[in-house]
Amino acid sequence: MTHPELKITYFPITARGDFPRLALVYAGLDLQDERIAFADWGQRKTTLPLGQLPQLSVNNEVYVQSMGIARYAGRLGGLYPADSPAVLKVDSVLDTLLEVTNKFIDIYFHTQGTGRQTKKIIQATEELFPKVFDYVESHNQGKFVLGDQISLADISVFDEVTNTMADGFPEFSLAPYPKVQAIVEAIKRSPRIATYLAMHT
Repeated sequence: MTHPELKITYFPITARGDFPRLALVYAGLDLQDERIAFADWGQRKTTLPLGQLPQLSVNNEVYVQSMGIARYAGRLGGLYPADSPAVLKVDSVLDTLLEVTNKFIDIYFHTQGTGRQTKKIIQATEELFPKVFDYVESHNQGKFVLGDQISLADISVFDEVTNTMADGFPEFSLAPYPKVQAIVEAIKRSPRIATYLAMHT
């Protein structure tokens, strides 16, 4: 099977761009990884379909939205299941973990004032995050979300823990979630991800 020509475009940070990048990298797909300098953003923004990133070019046709790109990468790279119950499980974990990203954006981009931010951080770490990671932990069928096979859901677990949680909520402990921690370590040790992290961290 001949894979399409792929180019992902984002900033030189993790944020919304790293999940689809990680999925593409883990799947071993040939990929041009374009990272736009913030100094060039004003000029490039006007050329983008929605004026935002990330975007994925597939054979020179442009697509947007990080979750759509990640799901495409999962299907293309064998990280997305074929049967409906497994798809439901993967999608439910993906969308549950997205609550973490959305909370990060709400606190650090849309909440003004250190006091209000601190209050929201405490609320998230005491209420939202335990629910999110309880859900992920309880829906793990073995080594990974779908058992012995790594799926897109596991890549998302790795991204949210090592990027969003580490950057925004380092005080939150994952000690009660050994299955989540095991997923993170397994993804981190995978050869392609290890090489990617060595290049970009």
